[in-house]
Amino acid sequence: MAEIWYLEIDTETLEGKEAVHERTFHECIELLELTPDKRESGPETVPALKTGNPLVDESGYVYVLMRVTEEEIDDLDDDNWEPGWYKSSVTIVGFENKLRKKPK
Repeated sequence: MAEIWYLEIDTETLEGKEAVHERTFHECIELLELTPDKRESGPETVPALKTGNPLVDESGYVYVLMRVTEEEIDDLDDDNWEPGWYKSSVTIVGFENKLRKKPK
């Protein structure tokens, strides 16, 4: 299962944090509107989320990210995906709304 995390822009470690949801990789791709080019880092490295713009970096913005392992990737028939962290452009509110609307 792929993990969905909410990480603040200044996150440097996962200590004290945990994934907020787990979904299949295919579900995450759809819900988070992900593409292979949204990969930020490998699965063991917390991605650098700061933008370099002080106004943005001090805003406290929280990103929705997916962490996927090699095992999930191996189940795909698409070589464009790699294990690691993927950053979504979907906001937390947008993501939670999609979850509520998705049929079970």
